[in-house]
Amino acid sequence: MKLAALCATCLLAGAALADDGRYQDYPVGSRATALGGAFVALSDDPSGLFYNPAGICDSRRLNVSVSASLYGVEKQSQGRIQLNTGSFSVASLNVIPGEAGLIKGFGPLDDRGTPLAFGFDLSVPSFRSYGTDATGAEGTSTRAQHSRVNDRTFVFAAGGGYRIDSRWNVGVALHYQLRLFDQTEDQLLSGAGADPAVGVYHAAASFETGNLVALLGVKYRPDGRWLFGASLGLPGFQLHSAGKVNVQDVASDPAQPPGSRTTVTVINEADSIKSQTNAPLMARVGVARVEPHRWTLSGQITAHAGTSYDRFSVAPAIAQRLRIQDHVDRRPVVNLNAGGEYLLNADYSIALGLFTDRSGAQPLQADASGLITPGTSHLTNVDLYGGTATFGVLGQHSISRLGMSISYGTGEDAALVDGASLTSAAYQRVSVRQLFLYFFLASTFRY
Repeated sequence: MKLAALCATCLLAGAALADDGRYQDYPVGSRATALGGAFVALSDDPSGLFYNPAGICDSRRLNVSVSASLYGVEKQSQGRIQLNTGSFSVASLNVIPGEAGLIKGFGPLDDRGTPLAFGFDLSVPSFRSYGTDATGAEGTSTRAQHSRVNDRTFVFAAGGGYRIDSRWNVGVALHYQLRLFDQTEDQLLSGAGADPAVGVYHAAASFETGNLVALLGVKYRPDGRWLFGASLGLPGFQLHSAGKVNVQDVASDPAQPPGSRTTVTVINEADSIKSQTNAPLMARVGVARVEPHRWTLSGQITAHAGTSYDRFSVAPAIAQRLRIQDHVDRRPVVNLNAGGEYLLNADYSIALGLFTDRSGAQPLQADASGLITPGTSHLTNVDLYGGTATFGVLGQHSISRLGMSISYGTGEDAALVDGASLTSAAYQRVSVRQLFLYFFLASTFRY
């Protein structure tokens, strides 16, 4: 029906907000976050299993780390969308899990750590939760729309590090990467007059994917001050996937003949939809300069290879109705991280970090008028640039850090053409802005 076609088109626009182009929304880990994610040359706490497992043996016998984003504000504005009194969608005061892990050293303990260590770590490098509520006129009709998207990635890592000699460490970790995505879309379309035509639409789509990724690491320490690290993430192997799609719409038109005034359509595909979120080849290289008991400077380059996959595979009849973008092409991406930490005294420290979160989404293809070429990418293409600021409290067996992470970027998105008819699936290229702000608390315990 016309109403279903319009609402399905809106569902596509919302689905595009899920960042299939980016790999990590913000740094994870206690000290790693303080340094803006530049941690591959250090990696001496449980989050080292995420960055570089070769560094985890440069720690004490038992190291426990816990961090979480206490509150988060996520805001996005899009050039043509008017939502209530502003042009943005916002989800605020989100309690977001961060990272938790443990590493245990084995062998003789010295001022650097132990020759062998094992551990595990759970991190959440990507977590998005947002929605829209909008009302407006569409010709002679009134439209009310509500949507909600949750897109989360969890990484469970387990591995070990080994000190070959006084200069070289090696390590390996296995990452289980779980992505959970779900979206709902509700819409009411009402005509004018005392007895108007009315349409009600509801759609829900969700999927989950699980991948296994091997991470290899090496760390080189020529002296007590300079540190070099590198890690290589091999292409992931998909372990499982599942998905669901449900569409329900009811349309009532009193102008039609009796017996055909109300139509009901239900499409339901439960637990039979396969999905993908490929993890391509990844490499990190970094360097750190440490002045013991005074300050640390660290820098890092991370490169992700390009990849392509079908993130949501549905039958052709359903795909035509939902018009969800199925195929994703990611370009290669290079991100930079840098940070520094300074000890004010034996009890307190301050740290600043910088990071990029560039998008690998394909550029939107449009004609001279701005209309998106049919069949091309509709994914949001926004490069984020961010920073962290952290205050640390140092104890004999623990370090607690309180800080914030902020990132902002501009780019392009696809939106339904203004004034389009109910059956139109035409899109136009619009500018989009994104802002993400999180406050975090992290604690590391060493015994």
